[in-house]
Amino acid sequence: MNKIKQLSFEGKVIYCGLDVHKTNWKINARMEGIEMAAFSQNPDPLLLKNYVDKNYPGAELKVVYEAGFCGFEIQRSLKSLGIECIVVNPADVPCSDKDRKRKDDKRDARKLSIELAKGNLKGIYIPDKQMQDARSLVRQRHRLVQDQTRCANRIKHLLLSNGITTGEKSERWSLRFIKKLQQLDCGSISLKSSLQFAIEQYLQTRRIVKEITLAIGDLSKQEPFKKVQAVLGSIDGIGLINGMVIQTEIGDIHRFKRLDSLCDYAGFVPDIYSTNDRMVIRGISKRGNEFLRETIIESSWVLIRKDPAMLMKYNEYRSRMSANKAVVRIAKHLLSRIRFLWKTEQTYVRGIIG
Repeated sequence: MNKIKQLSFEGKVIYCGLDVHKTNWKINARMEGIEMAAFSQNPDPLLLKNYVDKNYPGAELKVVYEAGFCGFEIQRSLKSLGIECIVVNPADVPCSDKDRKRKDDKRDARKLSIELAKGNLKGIYIPDKQMQDARSLVRQRHRLVQDQTRCANRIKHLLLSNGITTGEKSERWSLRFIKKLQQLDCGSISLKSSLQFAIEQYLQTRRIVKEITLAIGDLSKQEPFKKVQAVLGSIDGIGLINGMVIQTEIGDIHRFKRLDSLCDYAGFVPDIYSTNDRMVIRGISKRGNEFLRETIIESSWVLIRKDPAMLMKYNEYRSRMSANKAVVRIAKHLLSRIRFLWKTEQTYVRGIIG
């Protein structure tokens, strides 16, 4: 009597591309260049694992999906199930003109599985959960500060468009200035009400910004932030908020083996277009981390006012380029020093040229 041969895919690898959405996933799976399945399922990592275990027992599963609204939780869930998963920048996925003009979810999932099988995809950095949560808090403050500025601008527009002046030479948004705004004679009840509601919205946003700033301050005194913040805080131009932005956006400084890699991540590299003998440099790259880039540049403007060595370097650059280009060069110097001090756990010393 012939023995029944057990189904086994030991030593085989299934490459799976996920096009993820809130209510469903489009999945494309292939093995050794053959497309084996293309289907939809509910957004549940365990369902995918059970499908592979049932139909292809013993096979190793490798998964890829594009970074987007879903964040990194799918990657963490798959990893906890023993499945290798990477998250890629959508802009880094090779795409033909045909794919761009005939875009759909099935095509996207197939494209991901093909490129994963070829080894053409490189995953982005996945921060640990604690660092990601801290980053969310710091970024939320950034958004609230923007909201606060918008509220102030709405008040200014309301006053200007109705010919109302405050009588102040400079508009510093102190509590005294806000109280004066509340006491302005607007000429009508409706306009007065409109101004009062706008001021109330501004004050509410301002209060939340204060509360979230205190929460970030408390977080900075805990591990793993306390030690790094002591180092970053010693650098002129880097206060509590900028220090927390830098740490939460970088995450692990040791993942950058070279300064060029860190500059690339922050966006301090030229955006170059080259064809034949013609090369055009279009300023700094837009691909970098905008939160980190803006923070480093903001800190650089303060640094050149407080550190004579950095001021001297800035003046050297300024003699042959614009102020904005010169401060970008200073920002790269600052980023280099941040990397060195963070790795060696030393504090900043003024007046050092290098």
